[in-house]
Amino acid sequence: MLIVLEEKEMKNHRRVLVGSLASAALMSLFLVNNGSVKADEVVQPRQVQQSSEVRVTTNQDNAKKPNNDQWANPANYKDDIPVQVLGINDLHGNIDTTGKAYVGRGMHYNAGNVARLSSYLNNAESDFKEKNPEGNTFRVEAGDMVGASPATSSLLQDEPTMKSLKAMNVNIGTLGNHEFDEGLGEFDRIVEGKAPQKGQFNQEEQNYPHENSNLQIVISNVVNKKDQTVPFNWQPYLTKEVKAGNKSSKVGFIGVVTADMPKLTFAKNLKDYQILDPAETIAKYDRILQNQGVNAIVVLAHTGVSTYKGKTSGEAVDILKKLYQIDPNNSVDLYVAAHSHQYANGTVGRTKIVQANKFSMAYDDAIGYIDPKTNDFVNGSLITHVYPVMSPKEDKFTKADPKVEAIIKDAENRTSKITNSVIGKTTPGTEISTTLNDNKENAVGDLVVDAQLFEARKKGIQADFAITNGGGVRSNLNIENDGSIKWKSAQAVQPFNNQIQVFNLTGKQIYDVLNSQYVKNGERYYLVGGMRYAYTDTDDPSHPQKVAVMLDGNGKQFDLNKTYRVITSNYLVDSTAEFKGAKKVADVGIDTDLFVDYFKDQTAAGKLILAPELNRKFYLTKPQLDELLNKLKQETQVSKQGTTNNDLGEKNSQILDKTDKLVNKADETKTSEQEQAKKSEESTKIIYVFSKAKREENTLKVVNEPVGKNSSLATLTRSKSLNRNESKKASLPKAGAEDVSWISWLGLALTGLVSFFGLGIKKRN
Repeated sequence: MLIVLEEKEMKNHRRVLVGSLASAALMSLFLVNNGSVKADEVVQPRQVQQSSEVRVTTNQDNAKKPNNDQWANPANYKDDIPVQVLGINDLHGNIDTTGKAYVGRGMHYNAGNVARLSSYLNNAESDFKEKNPEGNTFRVEAGDMVGASPATSSLLQDEPTMKSLKAMNVNIGTLGNHEFDEGLGEFDRIVEGKAPQKGQFNQEEQNYPHENSNLQIVISNVVNKKDQTVPFNWQPYLTKEVKAGNKSSKVGFIGVVTADMPKLTFAKNLKDYQILDPAETIAKYDRILQNQGVNAIVVLAHTGVSTYKGKTSGEAVDILKKLYQIDPNNSVDLYVAAHSHQYANGTVGRTKIVQANKFSMAYDDAIGYIDPKTNDFVNGSLITHVYPVMSPKEDKFTKADPKVEAIIKDAENRTSKITNSVIGKTTPGTEISTTLNDNKENAVGDLVVDAQLFEARKKGIQADFAITNGGGVRSNLNIENDGSIKWKSAQAVQPFNNQIQVFNLTGKQIYDVLNSQYVKNGERYYLVGGMRYAYTDTDDPSHPQKVAVMLDGNGKQFDLNKTYRVITSNYLVDSTAEFKGAKKVADVGIDTDLFVDYFKDQTAAGKLILAPELNRKFYLTKPQLDELLNKLKQETQVSKQGTTNNDLGEKNSQILDKTDKLVNKADETKTSEQEQAKKSEESTKIIYVFSKAKREENTLKVVNEPVGKNSSLATLTRSKSLNRNESKKASLPKAGAEDVSWISWLGLALTGLVSFFGLGIKKRN
């Protein structure tokens, strides 16, 4: 038996010639003599690629806009069908906001706004069809289009967002965790454009023109518990026909959401549903599609991924690796990722993977050519890029889409009476941002917990301290040029309408909550008010760091057996194992309202809103920790001889206060703008897991200065420079989220890969 194949008809690593040893020998003869027959004379089985052989590579994005050099040459594919997929993710109702985005190798300021995004999508499609007049374009989204949205959209139940998606011709999408925020029934309502029940929402929402979004939802791994069907008549997959002249084929679309959903939404939102394993579900429907003759397959997946410093990693990469384990012969060509709000462009095995940041700041552009004989993308033809949605200042030639701009303006007019009211004041030029320092602390988050503590105490509610998850802090605090702060700015930071409550927790429970941040592939980081703590390295690769010392608001060490009154959200208590068993003792209010009230109260008292000092979390080396514990022990002994508890608290707090200050300052000067932006983008979805690395020792000395409890009295004398950025490398936890420990570096030496895990954005994440 002699089998002859044309090179273009073999998909890279996807087909192998099978048969007897005699057939293989004949094949060798053919290769020597350049024989030729038609490819449709044989069915080519896919190449079996074991999971250990699955390579992860990173694709280059050097251009700000599409150009001819970035794609396969259409002249080489005249017998094939051109296909383009334009993708977006994690819009979160940010129809009129802009921000800082790192895409490819460049930083872009004031990126985003859906009216400009629409124009970029239109231009990308026009550019594609200019070179491929018979081309087929699909516009898709990978989840979290709604939820945790700014007021312009959220006050109208995100219907302006759905209307904008329709105007942009985004017509295939999947579920993200935030589509569950108000229940899937409410999401289905706005997808279908049905009117809400009378009195269910505010009058502006009741009056808003409701219309069908034309968005087809594909979701394969969310099923009804009672009968294992996909809810609301959505589909686990769908196929779309593509044509070029008299040639035709089909593209298959499969949708999945992260399996970490139980940690991302209220239990009540999942009570009727089962979340299936994403990789297993993709494998199932990939086989179904292949059996239907559909070999060009796109997965829309709300699972995180990141490309950073040349490495592509995250939950989505892990899912694809598992897919190759389950089915080395899978036919997934493109994986449009989401959830971790990061830039990504890579290849896992044979599968291209992309993610376009967040909030309309970027978009995915994938172009390839389908062979109508194999119904699959031609080998090497599918190329992916991610492009920024640049500001008018950076790109004066691209104008906002007037059709989408009108939708935004209408929504702004309907909500402006509330959103534009001034609630606070600060010094012009002040920045209060979500940018994280090395200890996973940011100014906006500290302001949030301070506000909750202040408002609770103002109401006469006894509380010791407040804690929130970093993912619940959704935005920088936007400040007007004159220093005024508007209602919409505060709401954008705390948009959830979660209940803020007081719970009784023991010191041990509090320790467990905070310590959970530092497990390998941890999924959350916390922000605290009214307390401080230090963490250090461990020798346990499953728990690379641990909380070492906790001090209360008076500077006293926590008593693990004592019960404390802790302010936090009902969401955290509902979704976090370490909070289980916490007893609610008081209701404080709604998160948005408390934050707004805090600004109003400070203004009424004649106070400016200022960025808190980032001094609540500290990293200590082991020698530093030993020295600290020794000093605390000495101070405790002194206290027994007559020093007051308050004096002791001051000294304990003083020891922590400046221990890390010089380290932070030195590191900040060495941290590039790119790394800072990376941290800012990760602030809604990532917890660092720190690597073991040799750290140069620092010495601690106490400086006797008469200052208050919250002031800094200890300083650090550095024997040598200590750059914690070199020993703490940002990573994505496996949950999609959603640094590598020493064991990961061992893996690096063995495989040449750094294993990253994509952090899942928690519901309040």
